[in-house]
Amino acid sequence: MIEERNKTLGELRRRLRARLGFAVQGPAAENNRDVLNDILQEAHEFIAGEVDVSALRTKCTLRLSPGSWLYDWHNDVEDEDIDPGRVLAVWVVMGDTCRDPLIQGITERHREQVDLRDFPSRYDTLSGQMELWPIPGTACDLIIEYTAPIARFEQDQDRPSVPWRLLFQYALGVAKAHYRHSDAQVAGQTFERMLAKYKAAQHENHRYFATTSAPREPQVVKTADGFGMRV
Repeated sequence: MIEERNKTLGELRRRLRARLGFAVQGPAAENNRDVLNDILQEAHEFIAGEVDVSALRTKCTLRLSPGSWLYDWHNDVEDEDIDPGRVLAVWVVMGDTCRDPLIQGITERHREQVDLRDFPSRYDTLSGQMELWPIPGTACDLIIEYTAPIARFEQDQDRPSVPWRLLFQYALGVAKAHYRHSDAQVAGQTFERMLAKYKAAQHENHRYFATTSAPREPQVVKTADGFGMRV
């Protein structure tokens, strides 16, 4: 799996502690464990919101029962909830080689046809569940493609869903600002260059229009919740 190429939370914390100069403090260095974990977790969430997470695209199969039109948004195999807002496509399996896409949106006019039984052609979200129309008339499979949530990043063995070097450099800039290191700004600027380079590599086949405004220099700033990056 792609996530297995990334370093664990425990490994990243030890590396971050060393770069901050705390490794020489021995067992006492564990006193900042919670602070460094919090910074690394903040970095994980920030990077996930900034970069393309196509590696998190996944599919699951849901078995439909005749007469049942409401189903939980849940991947039973991975035992994870599906965010309806992150669903990319839904198909109904009509046969060995036939998969028909479902259209999102069910109106009250559709719901008036209470006696209609067939393969579903539409889906929507109703009271937190997936609603299908028409009501399935036979047992069949539904394939859901969606973007999975970012991985848990709370225990030492957990691995991030984003490139660890980006995550680490963001955390380093914020941590240096938190501990008032004089080179915090340099670390923040290094992160911005790394992020821009990574985004460019992701979208190398896309075309963009240049703007006349000059790019702003990134800064590590103090906020109500601590420190963060601002461009």
